[in-house]
Amino acid sequence: MFYLYVKTHAITGLKYLGRTIQNPYSYQGSGKYWKAHIKKHGYNVHTQILLATTDKQELKETGLFFSKLWGIVLSKEWQI
Repeated sequence: MFYLYVKTHAITGLKYLGRTIQNPYSYQGSGKYWKAHIKKHGYNVHTQILLATTDKQELKETGLFFSKLWGIVLSKEWQI
């Protein structure tokens, strides 16, 4: 199973869009900046599942959809 998720840091509000095959609630994410942020501020996050699928193409398309919808690449509110 593939999971597409959003993690939001409860203290700082920084958001992280990610994907995993692990448990998305216990998986902390793998982004270099995100991991540094967690190390500095602690792992106090809310996880929202956007998609659970076995279809890798659906995962990719949905991830791109949300990335464009929320302007993640250019936003300071998000970490990818």
